[in-house]
Amino acid sequence: MMFFIVLLIFLPLSNADYTPDWDSLDKRALPRWYDASKFGIFMHWGAYSVPALKSEWMWWKWKGTNPDPEVVEFMEKNYQPGFSYADFATQFRAEYFNASRFAEVVQKAGAKYFVFTSKHHEGYTMYPSKYSWNWNSVDVGPKRDIVGELKQAFSQTDIHFGLYFSQFEFFHPMFLEDEKKNTTTYPENISYPQMIEIVEKYEPEVIWSDGDWGKTDIYWKSKDFLAWLYNSSPVKDKVVVNDRWGVNTSGLHGGFMTYADNYDPKVILGVKWESCDMMDTHSWGHRRNMRPEEIRTSYEIIEKLARTIACNGNLLLNIGPDMHGLIPPIFEERLAEVGKFLELNGKAVYGTIPWLYQNDSSTWYTSSHKFQYKSGHPSNIVHENTDFNSQKKDKTVIYAFVLDTNKDVFEFPSIKTTKETNLRRYISHMKKLRERKIVKEVNRRGY
Repeated sequence: MMFFIVLLIFLPLSNADYTPDWDSLDKRALPRWYDASKFGIFMHWGAYSVPALKSEWMWWKWKGTNPDPEVVEFMEKNYQPGFSYADFATQFRAEYFNASRFAEVVQKAGAKYFVFTSKHHEGYTMYPSKYSWNWNSVDVGPKRDIVGELKQAFSQTDIHFGLYFSQFEFFHPMFLEDEKKNTTTYPENISYPQMIEIVEKYEPEVIWSDGDWGKTDIYWKSKDFLAWLYNSSPVKDKVVVNDRWGVNTSGLHGGFMTYADNYDPKVILGVKWESCDMMDTHSWGHRRNMRPEEIRTSYEIIEKLARTIACNGNLLLNIGPDMHGLIPPIFEERLAEVGKFLELNGKAVYGTIPWLYQNDSSTWYTSSHKFQYKSGHPSNIVHENTDFNSQKKDKTVIYAFVLDTNKDVFEFPSIKTTKETNLRRYISHMKKLRERKIVKEVNRRGY
């Protein structure tokens, strides 16, 4: 009698787990590190930082379909006839740029991820793209691979490195021709290959797509790109993406939702979302005539952070360096103040989850339970993955951000105490932390 032993080996699915359709792509789970991080820094830097006029849309405001009279007048008064936008790139020296210094500023701010503009709407790439000949930071301007230097600097930190990418370009001939003929020459030859290029070359953990308006996800080949990104790319297991992949994708498809710039729903959302906001309230790129009163205060930033994370969001705060490669001192000062707050109160931010109630008037809540820091980095925080944390859970910790301190008595009507409730207060004076037993676990000193 012969016996046959059949060995059944159950292998994981092949790399081709996701197909290029939203039903499949939207099933991908968001890597845990992103939700745990809560706070990131955005950086807009490019040739538009040379004129530093109005905003990073300066070229469009000068030469677009509806020119801004102030920009046109400024250029006529201050530049010789025949001066072109491309001439700004030749003046873009970035002579004081130090990637390690940028990483240090972001780290001191307490941010856990960083997103940099690899290419904005002007089409100028901050790396040597083979699809942007003589219109990149190596061929013209700084003569340096800015993205590469930043990637190297941030790899020496525990900060996740990400890249912003604009799908369209203001005046790219192929894009303009596609507009006329209803063809797809531009994405096939420029934008799609560039997205593959930045992933393979720099391995970003965030792909922040933008400039998708007016065209469908089919035109941009978005679903093809995301299927490749999730299945075969070098960052397939850790990358996160946003929701700007074509007409009618915002708030519907992608990894985390952005909906609109400076989004602030003030109510909890059932999906992970992000608010991208500006330090300079008038521009994403550097603006040479910005005024102190137009810059967000550290209190405003912390207030926005508290509201955002209470409602299941992350805050991505933007800064714009100048043409020389320097971050404005007022930006550094504000970020350092936020960093001091987070150093003292980080456990109320990093790795938390929304509570059953988001706020009582101007007091906003976060919570945590059953978690521990394994190495101090938010990607190593262990907690249950729930949409909100019910107070009925064991070992529930509730944090209250008290934004209005002009009171003698603080009330927290949403918090129900029991005989097992351990009640504490933390008083943050930015320089030291004092703890006393009282009625509630809160962060005081106006935050």
